[in-house]
Amino acid sequence: MDDFPIDSLVQLRLRKSAKWQVFGTEVIPAWVAEMDFTLAEPISAVLHDAINRSDTGYAWTGAVGEALGVFSATRWNWIIDSQCVIPVGDVLTGVGHVLIAKTKPGDSVVINSPVYPPFFTTITDVAHRNVVDVPLIWDGSRYTFNQELMEEAFSRNDVTAFLMCSPHNPTGRVFDRSEMQFIAELAFKHQVFVVADEIHAPITHLGNEFIPYLAVAGEGSAVSVISASKAWNIAGLKCAQVVSNSSQLHSNLVERIPLEVQHSAGHLGALAAVAAYTQGAPWLDTMLAHLETQAALLGALLREQLPEVTFTAPQASFLAWLDCRALNLEIDPAEHFLNRAHVALNSGATFGPGGAGFARLNFATSPQILEEIVARMASSISEKA
Repeated sequence: MDDFPIDSLVQLRLRKSAKWQVFGTEVIPAWVAEMDFTLAEPISAVLHDAINRSDTGYAWTGAVGEALGVFSATRWNWIIDSQCVIPVGDVLTGVGHVLIAKTKPGDSVVINSPVYPPFFTTITDVAHRNVVDVPLIWDGSRYTFNQELMEEAFSRNDVTAFLMCSPHNPTGRVFDRSEMQFIAELAFKHQVFVVADEIHAPITHLGNEFIPYLAVAGEGSAVSVISASKAWNIAGLKCAQVVSNSSQLHSNLVERIPLEVQHSAGHLGALAAVAAYTQGAPWLDTMLAHLETQAALLGALLREQLPEVTFTAPQASFLAWLDCRALNLEIDPAEHFLNRAHVALNSGATFGPGGAGFARLNFATSPQILEEIVARMASSISEKA
């Protein structure tokens, strides 16, 4: 993996993205889901070509659905109708407007904490619906659905939708087929519409099977909202896809989602997405192999230097959900590590009530930077002692 293209810390500090601008130069940022890798060559080429021909106008997204269809069929044996894809600016924009289109004021939406913090505000502040949180449970080896409480929540008259995070952020779970079928059967039984945020699907680690929710869902009962943004590090270019598994549902969403939302994808984002889906698989596979090495390195470093902090290697993504509760810190772990170690992590508490005492760490970087991150964190604990 030594030849995998990763920018040095000096190069990274030249970046103007949020990850590298929010904190001062004394801080190593390991929080927001941006990777420290150089762009995949096919994406870099298409972007350079566009700039060279001054091609920075309004987006033409006609090829995005077809490109996604090629990738999904090849990667997951999931056949989608390219005509049932609505490109939008980003996944949360798609999620919010699908919830507005498919639910009504006063309705409630189920989520599973600990979960990506904007889920809460997208439901309450964008869609103006109520949140029903059914926390995932830890069964001793993995996070999974609490089936009894999910049944109870779905049976409520006010619950009309389920916002599912699959693969799950921050735990990194890739739900297996039986878990996905459980959700599909429960949703059918109670007529609950499912919105599946599958943004981390392309970052499913080698050896794990991602099950697209629409592959098991009833026709017209759900959408997938997906993007190349996380897997190929192109979030700033703005292009996600709302995928339906029926033409009737697609037409219904086209009628209800505002035109400005349906035209919110960026031109460079659309070009990059097509390049990623059609030419980016070799880079993606190399990157996933690197992530596997990084996850193993993180586990070894923690066992050696911070044995009180534990985590289960994720099955998808480049995010580690660190259990810091045994440290018995007087403040939030993320706050401690920022103040005392100059390492920026995400606060677990922002992922819901069950996240208190946890922190999320982004390990999509070089081994050298990851080693420095853990060394700083460990030093801050020894100093405290």
